Amino acid sequence: MIVRLNGIGYDSNSYLIIDKLSILVDPGTSSNFENLRQEISKYTSKIDYIINTHCHYDHTGSDYLFEEAYNAPVIIGSKDLPHLKNADNVTVSRLFGVDMIPPKNILVINEVEEQLKEANIEYIETPGHTEGGLSLVYKDNLITGDTLFAYGVGRHDLPTGNIAELRDSINSLERVAYSKKIVNILPGHGETGDMSAFANATMFI
Repeated sequence: MIVRLNGIGYDSNSYLIIDKLSILVDPGTSSNFENLRQEISKYTSKIDYIINTHCHYDHTGSDYLFEEAYNAPVIIGSKDLPHLKNADNVTVSRLFGVDMIPPKNILVINEVEEQLKEANIEYIETPGHTEGGLSLVYKDNLITGDTLFAYGVGRHDLPTGNIAELRDSINSLERVAYSKKIVNILPGHGETGDMSAFANATMFI
């Protein structure tokens, strides 16, 4: 089962996957912690892993709170891990007027690849919005973070962003989406999309 939990204000969308593991994807900022925790409690009392699609504050700002509340490690791509760990400028927390508090227990996603596969989750490295961006496949759902939206693509002008890498990542995601028979595109912001998201993306990259 996958549940979409809409972000409030500038928070990212969050996603809750409940399978052999309970996974929280992109918990958003600390200001939304209590609201999101209440929503999660409707579906599960445990979280095994917190996965970040990338290190930006609007996706990761409450990592440390959920880590403490559920005793769950945070999972992220290898190239974004040092930025999250050090709460450096790549997290762009200063754009939101706050100082980032990083989680304590952060793992690279390939360290838990086998556990995720047992829960029917696969990851794809999708740099471009940040250098360590990730997307996730769960059954017929593709969680794309800020790489791909229903009607657009993520910014590539922030630290470690790269338009050529973003274009390549979206092309890779399209191939994966067709091979996996993806139905739903679940982005980091905005509404749920479908396969037309890839055609829409061509207007921006």
